[in-house]
Amino acid sequence: MKRTSIRLRLMVLMICLTTLPVITVTWIATNNTRNSVEKEIINANNSRMMWADQYLNELIQQIDILFYTLQINQQLMASLNDIDIPDVKVQFRTQNYIRNTLASAFYANSRKVDNLTLYIHSNRKAFSVNFVSSGMISSLDIRNGAWSRMRNMPINMYFKQSGNGIYAFHSINRFEDRKLLGGLSVRINRDVWEEVSGILKSESESSVFLINDEGEMLSGSTKTEGSNEIQAQLRSLDLQHSELEFRKTKSYFYFMKRVGDGQLAIVKAIPLKTITQSARATITAGILTGSLFAAVSVLLSILVSLRISRPIVSLARTMRTATIHNFEMKPVQSRDEIGLLERGYNSMMQRIKKLIEDEYQKNIELKNAQLMALQAQINPHFLNNTLHLIGGMALSKNAPEIYRITWVIGDLLRYSISTEGDMVPLEDELKHMQNYIFIQEHRFAGRCTVTVSMDETVLDSKLPKFTIQPIVENAFEHGLQQKEGAWKVEIRIKRIGNRIGIMVKDDGVGLAEERLRQVRAELQGGLAIKGDWTGPDGSRKRRGIGLRNVNARLKFQFGNGYGARIFSKPKAGTLVLLVLPVSKEEDGADV
Repeated sequence: MKRTSIRLRLMVLMICLTTLPVITVTWIATNNTRNSVEKEIINANNSRMMWADQYLNELIQQIDILFYTLQINQQLMASLNDIDIPDVKVQFRTQNYIRNTLASAFYANSRKVDNLTLYIHSNRKAFSVNFVSSGMISSLDIRNGAWSRMRNMPINMYFKQSGNGIYAFHSINRFEDRKLLGGLSVRINRDVWEEVSGILKSESESSVFLINDEGEMLSGSTKTEGSNEIQAQLRSLDLQHSELEFRKTKSYFYFMKRVGDGQLAIVKAIPLKTITQSARATITAGILTGSLFAAVSVLLSILVSLRISRPIVSLARTMRTATIHNFEMKPVQSRDEIGLLERGYNSMMQRIKKLIEDEYQKNIELKNAQLMALQAQINPHFLNNTLHLIGGMALSKNAPEIYRITWVIGDLLRYSISTEGDMVPLEDELKHMQNYIFIQEHRFAGRCTVTVSMDETVLDSKLPKFTIQPIVENAFEHGLQQKEGAWKVEIRIKRIGNRIGIMVKDDGVGLAEERLRQVRAELQGGLAIKGDWTGPDGSRKRRGIGLRNVNARLKFQFGNGYGARIFSKPKAGTLVLLVLPVSKEEDGADV
């Protein structure tokens, strides 16, 4: 009994000696990691704030150049007085000149401005130019509202929220006595503020605020109803210089920057819990490391006990010769330390077998998960802006067909790079498919006829992203392009009970019987036959993975009862049938 007590004390001592340093090192590593993450977040957001500041400064400079260009136009300034001449011909000529001048300035800046207004104070009239109107004249009372600020003094530029848009204003004053002659305003394109938000909002929990020089929050800012601290910080905002300012409170990091000459200010708030979440991986690793060292300490204690007791040595020899596949439970014949070790031995072997089975199952799940399609990420802003530029140029050159094609390509791009999840509504997938068909119909104008019929009751059902379009693409690439004459593609979507059938049929060259058997074998058993295949006309065809990929993802998402089926005859065309369940977002877990 005394010997057992000594051995127990020795084991406890060894466990303490090994686990206490681990706990200490883990605590130090956690603090160091938290400090490192904090520094990284601060540096990264300092860079983003400077980036946003540069972007907004360029915007302010562009608007300032626009205002200055119009104000130094002597003929335009003279027109402010000629507009009141009672001669009808003079008024008509003056109005046309104002319209043409404003339209020219507007379209030169239309990428960031979607409305330009010239206000004439003498007759309280305003000329407005936008994408819809090329010089609408309306009455304007500036005693109240966003224009009223320029009544008090000459103002070079200020920003105000009006309706759901942000406007920049500039007063036009006579040089001699600073008398108000009129004013200019532009409405900033919504894409500009989305670009600023995209630059700053690098963390999903962060809040971004855009504030004018009067302390008013402009559209695009994050709502602050849920945080009294953020509201208090914004109320006390007083940026005296243009340098980036950083503040740390008990709950948030604040990054504040005055833009330009103080016309705007940008504020970003990041909750401190973001840092805690970033350091969670290290804490988890420390716990696992501590557990591993604790297990090692137990093994060391067992080794020391083995040197003391010969029966324990015998048991250890048995443990060394045992194998997992031929493992048999060792009978426990005593309640002393040897019996304890025997029970521990049996339990250890059972856990090892379970760990091996769990690891095997994880490998299987990993292989299945690799069937899911990976989506490439590209810079959306550059490509979208380029497409918008091409579309705008086409529209300005009276080429609406080119504008429509660039718009459709932009939709295809946005859908491809979206990161909202793998499951999407059927309606979104159909829109993506129709955009692809639109491009193909223009590519093969006069040859291709595509008909689409659908059951609108299933448009909100969920399915994996990129399910229908790859099948339609296969119809064009492998079925129709080898056929001479007219082409026909038919797409039907119909609900049958609790299932949805999606049929894609073409009248192309079809598949040979041997190739059809190979494709069906791949779909049924997951076979991956390498190499090329021979088409009905004897030509070599490159293998695609679109159909196999779609089939695998449907089975992975919904089960083996769903997937893709293919029917084809040489020179008669091919029919692909996709079967999936009627599933909405709220019942997706029951599929």
